[in-house]
Amino acid sequence: MSSTCKRETTEQKKRLQHFQSELAILGSLQGFRYFQPWLRGKEELLLTIVNEDQDWQSPGFPVSAASSSSSISGSSSYSFGSGYDSSPLPGERPPPHAARARPQQHTEVEEQQQQHTEVEEQQQQHTEQQTRRSSESHLLPASPSEREIAVPEMNCTLFLLAGYAKYGRPYAWIRSNHERLVNIGGADSLVKDTPMKLMSVSDWSSQDIHVWDMVSELVGLCTMPPPDNPFSLDTRYLQTLPLPDRFLVTGALLSFLEALVVQGSQEEVYYDKVVQEIKWLRRLHVHSLSDVLQLRGNVKRSPPAPEDSWEEMQQ
Repeated sequence: MSSTCKRETTEQKKRLQHFQSELAILGSLQGFRYFQPWLRGKEELLLTIVNEDQDWQSPGFPVSAASSSSSISGSSSYSFGSGYDSSPLPGERPPPHAARARPQQHTEVEEQQQQHTEVEEQQQQHTEQQTRRSSESHLLPASPSEREIAVPEMNCTLFLLAGYAKYGRPYAWIRSNHERLVNIGGADSLVKDTPMKLMSVSDWSSQDIHVWDMVSELVGLCTMPPPDNPFSLDTRYLQTLPLPDRFLVTGALLSFLEALVVQGSQEEVYYDKVVQEIKWLRRLHVHSLSDVLQLRGNVKRSPPAPEDSWEEMQQ
């Protein structure tokens, strides 16, 4: 039995180390349209995510709609891990007020039994909430929210992704605009530093979860409207980079997106779009390589690099 537990512990450590490696890789990348990662140490990564897609033509999309993003995005629903009002995760007991409606007429005995049952359910739910709140309130980030020195840009929300060895699994925290995404029930620093209840985090023990699973879920929750492809590239930015930088940046992006395609689930709604994104990115990378070699006098001048995005090429 002890050998089995030891084996499982070793496996969990290896998975967490792999996740930390993915954090480091993601933190070195530039050029995504909806988010910008910033690596901060071995275990932490700051993620700035766009609140509203400015290129989306609409008469207006209220910021308050982000509070219902879990139902809009269709990816997952989450809340802070304490007794806040939220949709229960799979396996959790629904709140008493969500139970079936009582018939219009009851006998006195039936009503007493129903009331007794409701009281027991309320007490049990309160106990479960207190237990979760007690356990998850200790899952604090190494850098408290009130000491955060990073400031997100306009129209952005800042998140902290971390794979702390002491917790044995990754977690995510909101670092700005808490009130935009969820009613946290106060401004207490302990409340703000409660980890988000993401499906990708909940599935960590039973599924093969990668850093892009957390990123795609956060983008779907934060960005309005939720994009079809959370890993869309900022083609204008990439095309205007100086040639040496363009070659290095596109190569790093290719490596990350190809790993996503190979190791990620083909059932994800954005999978095919990422594949198309890779085709355009590979063309730009090859042209950049040819131009770099041409500047060194090794080959003849290459054809011009692609100036349009892969979406435009499909038209």
